[in-house]
Formats: sequence, structure tokens, C-alpha cells
Amino acid sequence: MYSRLEAIEDGELVEVTAHAKMVGFTLPVVLAENVWMRCVELTEAAEAAGLTEKSRLAELLSAAYAAIVREPDAMAVWLHLYVVSDSPDAERTELKLIYEPGDNGEPEITIMFAEED
Repeated sequence: MYSRLEAIEDGELVEVTAHAKMVGFTLPVVLAENVWMRCVELTEAAEAAGLTEKSRLAELLSAAYAAIVREPDAMAVWLHLYVVSDSPDAERTELKLIYEPGDNGEPEITIMFAEED
């Protein structure tokens, strides 16, 4: 079985727990690699808009935390985020936050695109 730790080591998941704790999360949090690449990693357009990886990550995690607060008992929470990626115009992006067991059965959070499993 492919573990969460292996997925982090392989770069398929990006560990963001330390940053997530700063906005209120109490559980470990990871982003799917493609969420990191589209919503956090700097593009030329994002940099030209004055954004940084730190500001983009903080915005994503703050929106995710707010979504959890609105639906505290849900096992999956959807959220919308406006992201500057390849063009200077922010695009509406739908993300999904799910609670799932970690490698030892403890609850952890994964943030991915809404259409992903």
C-alpha cells in the first residue's frame, strides 16, 4: 500500500502543516501536488501581480479553514478560490478538502481539486 509519507517523499503531496497551524488548523494538512503548482507556486503573472508563494499559500489555507468552520461536521468540504495562474486575471478554482486516515489511522486533511479523488 502506498503511504501518505511515501506520497510526500515522492512529491505527489506537499506537506503544509506548519503553515496550516498558523491559520487555525489542528490536524496535519497536505496539498495535492497539482494544487500546489496551480494555486501556490509562483507564475510570471502571479509575480507581476505582486503575489508571493507565502501569500498564495496563506490565502488558500485561510479559505480552507473558513470553509471547515462553516461545515465542521462534514467529511468533505468544497471551497472556491480565485487564483492568478497563467494570466493576470484571477480564475475561479474549486477545491475539495477531505478528512482521511493517515498512515497510522490518525485523521489528516488533504486539499485537492474538486474533481479529484
